[in-house]
Amino acid sequence: MESYKAVLENEIFRMFKKKKVVVVVVLALGLIGVVLLLSVVIRGGFGILGGTGSSLPITVLSVFTNTILPLFVALAVIDTFTGEFANDTMKITITKPVTRFKIYLAKLSAVGVFILANLALVMVLSMIATVALYPRLVSFGWAGNVFLSYLATFFPVLTLAVVVSYFANVLKSSTGVFFLTVLLFVVFRALGVVFSSISDVLVTSLLDWYKLWISTRIPVWTLLRSLVVMASYVLIFFALGYRRFDRRAL
Repeated sequence: MESYKAVLENEIFRMFKKKKVVVVVVLALGLIGVVLLLSVVIRGGFGILGGTGSSLPITVLSVFTNTILPLFVALAVIDTFTGEFANDTMKITITKPVTRFKIYLAKLSAVGVFILANLALVMVLSMIATVALYPRLVSFGWAGNVFLSYLATFFPVLTLAVVVSYFANVLKSSTGVFFLTVLLFVVFRALGVVFSSISDVLVTSLLDWYKLWISTRIPVWTLLRSLVVMASYVLIFFALGYRRFDRRAL
């Protein structure tokens, strides 16, 4: 366990030290600013917030999880696996007295921390904006729903990261993995719209899982079904990804 912890701390340090992470933070802040500005400017005319300023954090979450966050996650996974193999830095990690399974698990755990950090940043900033603009609409119930929404989003995004990690260990080109991820994301999104009957089993459709948690009447069966689907994705692609990682030559 100590060896896993050491690798995890090292991966987290390396991930947040890279300049790309700074770019991610800047882009996230920019997106939040744009969404908040548009929400304030055109809220009255177009009802972008559904008539309530308290829904600002949920609006930001919806835009963030369906546009930039998947790209951030793909870049983080690519840097963690494909990028290190391409830069020959993976040799340093592999030669440590740690099993490849712990290394693989630690890398995905570091990506999970990265996802949490992004979601936490967006949540805090959007909540601060709501408190500043609509203080009368703020309540403990509102804060609980916002927190639950962002927390629930973590699991489908992590599932997406596990899926991407498989391709990151199959393809040798970082660019190839990135464009393949974008292509599959767009295709799966389109399939979910055209064939709504299969949308529940598509990993991209799971990004809206948080909506089930904050609905007036929580659909327990639908929640459990989605949870089983996510668990299936994680188990299958984690096993496939680790198998490729374990057999991949330096």
